[in-house]
Amino acid sequence: MDPESDQDVCTKWSTTLRVYHDTSSELEHELQSRHGLGLSEFEVLQILAGRCRVESGHKVKMKDLEAEMYLSQSALSRTVTRLEKSGLVGRAACDFDRRANFLMLTPEGRERWEAARPTHRAVLERHLA
Repeated sequence: MDPESDQDVCTKWSTTLRVYHDTSSELEHELQSRHGLGLSEFEVLQILAGRCRVESGHKVKMKDLEAEMYLSQSALSRTVTRLEKSGLVGRAACDFDRRANFLMLTPEGRERWEAARPTHRAVLERHLA
């Protein structure tokens, strides 16, 4: 790679990091102050909301959620535990695989996610539009 294109790539990387940092910091602040949710908590609720229908009792395997998240297994587990303690998600053991856990979005979880969506969207539009 020639020095000029190397500099271009490095500049793009630095710009990407700044945009990510600024966006995620504002998301974290706005979601927490307005809705009592951290960014990771919102992301878990968003994935569950897209895959679960409260009235039909759909569940998502924790392993499947892990594959969609950017968190380590232990960080995701702590996030889910906070959401469960807040009554926003439910957790159930799998009948046929004792190692697996299922997650369900509660009505309160869906309500909190729906209330937080406009805040999330507004911050993204400010930073990424």
